[in-house]
Amino acid sequence: MTTGIRENLEAVRERIGNACALSGRSPGEVGVMAVTKTHPVETVRAAVAAGVTVIGENRVTEGGRKTRELGAGFAEFHLIGPLHVREVRQALRDFRWIDSVDRVEVAGEMIRRKASNPLLVEVNTSGEPGKKGFPPDPDVLVEVVGMMVGEGLRVEGLMTVGPLTLVESDSRRAFSLLRELRDRLRGSLGTPLENLSMGMSDDFVHAVREGSTMVRLGRVLLGERR
Repeated sequence: MTTGIRENLEAVRERIGNACALSGRSPGEVGVMAVTKTHPVETVRAAVAAGVTVIGENRVTEGGRKTRELGAGFAEFHLIGPLHVREVRQALRDFRWIDSVDRVEVAGEMIRRKASNPLLVEVNTSGEPGKKGFPPDPDVLVEVVGMMVGEGLRVEGLMTVGPLTLVESDSRRAFSLLRELRDRLRGSLGTPLENLSMGMSDDFVHAVREGSTMVRLGRVLLGERR
């Protein structure tokens, strides 16, 4: 299994390198996250053995079980899926990063618990109904992120999920919007917000061209889920 993941990782990094060349970026600016939702712990071990250092899980309970079995120092574990207020305590305990702060109630619970984990704020840049995340409104985001930073939370950047259409122009528009929002927040709040988590198996090349610093890959890296 490790050999197959290593080969896939090499192919992914080649595609990232090509995308960076087209946009004048360095491939070293882009990290690769292995999304291990529904995969067994053995797959997480194989991904790390293949050279992946960042692991993403969508579910607090499933991901927390894996992090506790493997140990917090085994890899850099990120929660990338929906987070309910009642799950915040467990998520902060079991994950190094929380990448899916998607509404005010969750942000408020992070503040109440004085979270020290690095956080990303999720934005629905495609505007698709049913998707999680804050609206791509600069004023709303300045208020929310400003509140979080002002209360001492470590907001390290933004996250988005690309549109379901997978049309290149639509994908790039959604990803470029996240970058533009980040830049506006930087100017308004004076906060670096260095991380842009965007791009998955079908659209990560477009995301890299628009400034992604972390792509979240499942199928293209690990194969089909069981």
